[in-house]
Amino acid sequence: MLQGYPSKSRAATVAAAVLLLLLGAHVLRSHAPPVPRWRLADGEAVIGGHVDIKDDPETLPCQKLPGAEDVVVIMRTGATEIQDKLPIHFNTTFRCYRDVLIFSDYAETFQGHEVHDALAAMDQDLKENNPDFELYMRLQRHGRESLSEDELSGKASFEGSKSGKGENPGWKLDKWKFLPMMNETLNLRPDKKWFMFVESDSYPVWSNMLQWLENVDPAKPHYFGSEVMIGPDIFAHGGSVFVMSKPAIELGAQYYAERRQEWDLFTDGHWAGDCVLGKELGEAGAPLEWSWPMFQGGHPEKMDFTEKKHNDRKLWCVPALSYHHFSPTELPRFWEFEQMWIQSRLDKVSAKDSRERRWSFWEDYSDVLEHRDVFREFVWPRIREGQAGFWNNLSPNIVENTAGSSEDNCRRICEETPDCLQYASGREGCSMSNQQVMLGEKQDGYKSGWMLDRIEGWVAGLDNCAGFEGWTVS
Repeated sequence: MLQGYPSKSRAATVAAAVLLLLLGAHVLRSHAPPVPRWRLADGEAVIGGHVDIKDDPETLPCQKLPGAEDVVVIMRTGATEIQDKLPIHFNTTFRCYRDVLIFSDYAETFQGHEVHDALAAMDQDLKENNPDFELYMRLQRHGRESLSEDELSGKASFEGSKSGKGENPGWKLDKWKFLPMMNETLNLRPDKKWFMFVESDSYPVWSNMLQWLENVDPAKPHYFGSEVMIGPDIFAHGGSVFVMSKPAIELGAQYYAERRQEWDLFTDGHWAGDCVLGKELGEAGAPLEWSWPMFQGGHPEKMDFTEKKHNDRKLWCVPALSYHHFSPTELPRFWEFEQMWIQSRLDKVSAKDSRERRWSFWEDYSDVLEHRDVFREFVWPRIREGQAGFWNNLSPNIVENTAGSSEDNCRRICEETPDCLQYASGREGCSMSNQQVMLGEKQDGYKSGWMLDRIEGWVAGLDNCAGFEGWTVS
């Protein structure tokens, strides 16, 4: 199914172009056989031409990538969050996509963008009589102006509990969107090869996504994402981004259309719409193809980069296709990071001798952005700044009998503990981590620090990636 790629050498992992920009270092990455040629936005092949963002400042690096014409991006949002969380995408991620559909629980034109009602085609009697739809019916009558302050999400991105977000009316309504949204998407974009579903706090790594999809057969029923289980049901986590091929979405849409009442009843008794979708697709003939850890449900500054599964999928070593839980203030920084990464690869292509006409944008596997590249070049530069006040680096292990300890005392304890990588001082006392390294987040009442020399050794230990690299699907 997936074409193989050669592995990066160890030297290749040390450097990437963004690190050159941030730290002024320069280490050449290894070369390998090329993959298909890079194309301009209109489909014209690059034949030795210079492709530089400075030559065309109106064209972003992400807009120069091949394959975007085959993908429609589907944003699932809601009236309770749209004002706070969607606008940042208009100036960042949406500028990269050729085709976007926005689905919500209220149809409107929002800041010049058409927003579709994901629930419009659902049974009217169900909507009028099921208490989950109280918010929906109110929105249809009075619009977003009818929302109270405590119903609005605000700009923060929070983890839901294992049973969703409790009594939040927007969350209860959200589970109903998945199946009808799938059908409406197919109606609106019947000719697309790939359908990528995102949320407002998701970040799909667009450059990697396009490269990966070029190596997957779109004629087969594929359903990819980060696997989650609820009971016996396996599904792709919605916030981590999931992708469907046209045959998969056709199977799912037909199956739902033929059994709408049955699936509406099942949805009513469930709390997770992404689980409902996964179960329905499985029965329809498009079961989930497990794609973790490429699809990632964590935030790169707050996640465990040491995770692995089944001894054959090591997060550190594989390409990054998505992250989750970006607030509107955090998302632009990662988007800019990806633009720098793409541009550095475009510059490498344009620097080739004009007689070398074979080179692709994705010249070799070293051009793929792996999770370890994200740590080194997005997370690590900020950690290297050292101690941070009003900052919690999420060190998980509380040190006993340290309540009220100063930051200096917490640092001393960490220094005297040989495997301590980072520490934080806060309300509970000192906390440490001896396995994970995280940047963390701003939080009053906390101070944090990192053992930089030890972390360099930790990184070196993770870099044994022989046999773990490449696209991971099972």
